[in-house]
Amino acid sequence: MERFQDENKFLGNFYSEILVKCPKCESKATVKKELKENCECGKCHNMVFECKNCFHKLKEPVYLYIAYGKEYCNNCFEKFEYQSQPLKEKPLMYKTKCPHCDFQEEWKTKSYRIKEESKLDTGLVKDVWYNLSLWFQKEFDGSIFWAYNLDHIDYLERYIGADLRERNSKANYTSSLVARLPQFVKAAKNREKLLKILKKWKE
Repeated sequence: MERFQDENKFLGNFYSEILVKCPKCESKATVKKELKENCECGKCHNMVFECKNCFHKLKEPVYLYIAYGKEYCNNCFEKFEYQSQPLKEKPLMYKTKCPHCDFQEEWKTKSYRIKEESKLDTGLVKDVWYNLSLWFQKEFDGSIFWAYNLDHIDYLERYIGADLRERNSKANYTSSLVARLPQFVKAAKNREKLLKILKKWKE
């Protein structure tokens, strides 16, 4: 009988290296921890994207900006709201058209930033730093089954393959990785199919 005892690991335990799809060449690439320059404590890290196939590398996410606001038109005096398309630079002023009378004027604007969407966007699960699609993911019965890296896969494989699953502490009863797994991963009826997916990923 296969036995699994919860090690109280969190998703963050698998952040050291996340395998993603490169937005330039579509090859397997990584988002991984890299020690910050001039760090003396040895604990300060950035999450860096790097593709060993096309040598594309990023040390920080690429951001786009959305201009938005509420104004009164200086032509028809009607109030309206506006929101721009994603912009490459943070705007201080934004020219927009009144939806009531088509009068155009420029406003001092507010803005917020978003991470640039990958051109390879598939609508699947992405990493939280660079918004890139995870390498290991597959649609399963209307949901997405995914993993960050091989260590994550091994942990899931041990859990899913176990006949007996034990919790070893109440301290993280509702917040550990195992506790937060979706029901389709926990269901015994899906065991064999999920294990086949994990085996294929490891190959």
